[in-house]
Amino acid sequence: MKIEIDIEPDEVRELFGLPDTKAVQKLFLERVTNWANQQQNDAEATQQWLNAMIQGGRQSFDAYQAFLRSFTGAGRAKASSGD
Repeated sequence: MKIEIDIEPDEVRELFGLPDTKAVQKLFLERVTNWANQQQNDAEATQQWLNAMIQGGRQSFDAYQAFLRSFTGAGRAKASSGD
């Protein structure tokens, strides 16, 4: 049996009770754009910002991997293999 549901992203968000973050995303994009326009000729500031973004993304990815490992048991197997 195959069931297809035609639903918009906003409807999915509402269905799962997730908050509407459009206003926050818009504000963030405006601030980043303004900052980038001010820093156009400052390569060092741009590099620092990019490094922070990459590091934050890497930390988020590591946390996500740890979360998934907790469901698969991979974290327990790794920890118990050192005994």
